[in-house]
Amino acid sequence: MKLPTLHCWRDPEFRSAAENMALDEALFLWSCRTGNPVARFYHWDHSAVTIGYFGSIAGPRSAAAVRRYTGGGLVEHGEDLTFLLALPAESPPVLAPAMERYRWIHESLARALAVTGVSVALANPGPSASTGPCFANPVPWDLLDPTSGAKIGGGAQRRTKGAVIHQGSLRLPPNLRNPMAPWLDRFLEPLADSTEILDSGVREELLGEATRLKRCRYDDPGWNRSGSAAGSCKESFPRPRDSG
Repeated sequence: MKLPTLHCWRDPEFRSAAENMALDEALFLWSCRTGNPVARFYHWDHSAVTIGYFGSIAGPRSAAAVRRYTGGGLVEHGEDLTFLLALPAESPPVLAPAMERYRWIHESLARALAVTGVSVALANPGPSASTGPCFANPVPWDLLDPTSGAKIGGGAQRRTKGAVIHQGSLRLPPNLRNPMAPWLDRFLEPLADSTEILDSGVREELLGEATRLKRCRYDDPGWNRSGSAAGSCKESFPRPRDSG
């Protein structure tokens, strides 16, 4: 299931929830256009909450939630390492079943963390909780603390445009949740034959696209409440028709 090349962006900036979600969508759309797989690791500039694309807004924590482009439930951010994987159509991971793809990513994380001295276990296959905060409801192949059983790592995926977007969140010690942390190289090794730093010109282009998406989508209360964005955003980035 290995990728030939993976473009990587270790983003040193502390960004808002709306900016991070807009930039992840921009990267995914770039991956769809170019056929290049891409990963981004990033920070948050404040504690934040995201809700899955198909989720509903309810309760006090959800009132200020920013809607993600992926599925899943409510995720609290701020003291986590968060990352994006954008996998273009016809790439080996996209052709694999969803659970195999999820396991592939999380087994790579578990092996890399073990080298740092962080022991993790993978949640067993089987029925999972369907509602509630993501970190309170482990699903198969999530990362768990082997002593307490608490969930420390999970992710949300969505298939659209024939491609897959994966957004992951890891609750780790501060030195390990830095996007520049060396252990991330070990995480990426099983995913691709080679990695390349995402070109600076491409990054600038994507930041411009993200600014537009943030303004007309992720800063829009209509989008965050129900997934309905302003007309100007729909013209350039149509709402996807498929899911999964």
